[in-house]
Amino acid sequence: MFTRINNSLRKMGIGNIQSMLVVCALGLVVTSCRKDIEPKDRLTSYTGKNYTEVFDAFWNGMNTNYVFWDIETVNWDDIYKTYKPRFEFLDKHKDDPNNPQLATQYLVDMTKDLADGHLELSFNGKTSYVVQGYKIDGYNFQPVAIRHQLRGDAAPIPRKVFDQTIPQNYLTNPEAGMVGNSIVVNLGVIKRNNKNILYLEFPSFQILASYLYNNTTAYPFKPVLDNFFRYTKDPSIDGLIIDLRSNGGGNVSDLDFLLGRLITEPKHFCYTHTKNGTGRLEYTPWMKGYVHPQPAAIDFTNKPVAVLIDNNSVSMSEVTSMAVKAIFPKSALVGTKTWGGTGQIPPQDIRYLGGQFTAANFVKVYTPGVAMRDKNMVSYENKGITPDIQIAYDTTAIKSNIDVQLDKALEFVHAAK
Repeated sequence: MFTRINNSLRKMGIGNIQSMLVVCALGLVVTSCRKDIEPKDRLTSYTGKNYTEVFDAFWNGMNTNYVFWDIETVNWDDIYKTYKPRFEFLDKHKDDPNNPQLATQYLVDMTKDLADGHLELSFNGKTSYVVQGYKIDGYNFQPVAIRHQLRGDAAPIPRKVFDQTIPQNYLTNPEAGMVGNSIVVNLGVIKRNNKNILYLEFPSFQILASYLYNNTTAYPFKPVLDNFFRYTKDPSIDGLIIDLRSNGGGNVSDLDFLLGRLITEPKHFCYTHTKNGTGRLEYTPWMKGYVHPQPAAIDFTNKPVAVLIDNNSVSMSEVTSMAVKAIFPKSALVGTKTWGGTGQIPPQDIRYLGGQFTAANFVKVYTPGVAMRDKNMVSYENKGITPDIQIAYDTTAIKSNIDVQLDKALEFVHAAK
């Protein structure tokens, strides 16, 4: 599951940091101690009662639980040598009220360049920290999200475009499914010359959950998905566009539920591995990942499929993009490069030795327990997937109800043989 922080950025000098950590400074009464464990048990809590032990808990937690050390460029041993003395210094000056703030800043500095596209630190109170001269206020730090903001990446496309502009100006017989007061799926057919092109859009991967949800709204989700599956069996449908722009990801079970209805045999599309011990580079072998056919599936692989993506397409959006490219011979990714966060967040149990943990009740670390590469063993972590057809979103054209990215996807599907 992917979460995003929306912190405001203010340009400032490093010397102007003010403490805002509204927590138990560092009484650090540990409420979740770790029991004695066997070597192969998953570590989810690292204890500590002073700043030095906070550092040790965090450094060791990342050393053990982080799954991207095999592609990481940050030297974690150098981080130890640099920051261990700084945390020890805090313990030597226990009465300094700025200590919680400084500890937070050090943890930010230790992780700001790590590759993990999901990594998020959640502190035990409100704080502020500085990245590249910008002050950021909040409870969380997500390195990749801040890097995206600092380099000026485009904001997510407004929901109005998906919920109004496209249905009203592109779709024949548009359908929308809702959960609560929010539209969570848009469906319709786009007629382009002599072709009928199916269009499906959803803002997050909660498809199966929404499908099974007992929805009493006037526009329930399930009938829309049922119609989508019905359309895929209609011989008059010439191709498919899946719109994953600004889709923040979600549940991996949706991959089989959605694409598994379009294949009649298992399709290999990726490789995954997890941690296999407490050592930094102790991993399981790379294992093949498949999309599996579902009941009532049909073979859609002879038809063209386009996936719309942008720099806010992350996690399951990227996994689905990888799967489409591997499964459908006549497929293309259209738009701009994706976020770069393909790791998966597994259940917190001993089957996965990496992933989320808490360090000394001072910071919770949200990080994947499963690393993923495409079927050619290419990693997109912190890089993003480059589309086959690159075209930027046009904020001026959309005011005239023209979606240039969607038009380009339509061109591809229409021209595909």
